[in-house]
Amino acid sequence: MRDVLQYFDLIVKVIELSPAVSADLDLEQIDYKRGTVDGTVYFADGSRLEFTERVWMERGRPVKRDYRYQFVREQVAIFRYDNAPHHPRLLGFPHHKHVGRKTVTASEPTLKQVLQEATAMLKGAPVMPPAVPRRRRSKAKKQ
Repeated sequence: MRDVLQYFDLIVKVIELSPAVSADLDLEQIDYKRGTVDGTVYFADGSRLEFTERVWMERGRPVKRDYRYQFVREQVAIFRYDNAPHHPRLLGFPHHKHVGRKTVTASEPTLKQVLQEATAMLKGAPVMPPAVPRRRRSKAKKQ
C-alpha cells in the first residue's frame, strides 16, 4: 500500500463484504502515512461493532499503533480486543481480549477477523444485503 488512504479503502471494502446492515465511519488522514479510523458497524439484530484504529504506514504495510474493537449486544459489551498496556502478565502483551469480566491472551486481530467473530454470534439473525458505509473524511492536519 502506498498510503493511509488505500488502507481506508480496504476498511470500507471489508465492511461492505460483511453482513452489516449499515456503518458509520470517520476516516481522518493526518498525513500520507498516518491516520485514524473510528467506526460503528450495525447488524440486523441491533448489535454493533465499535472500533478505533490509529494506523501508520511502515514499509508499505499498515501498523496499528492503537486499536479497540468492541462488540455490543443489547447494550452489553460481549467482547473487546485492545492493545492498551494494562495487562503486562498476559502472553502477547499488550494485545488482549476482554470477555465479560475476564481478560485473556489474544493476538492482534484484523477488522475482518473481528467482524467474522461477531457474525458467528449472529446466527439466527436475518441476512441482509451488504452494508454501504457512510464516510466522513477529515482533511489532513497541518503540522
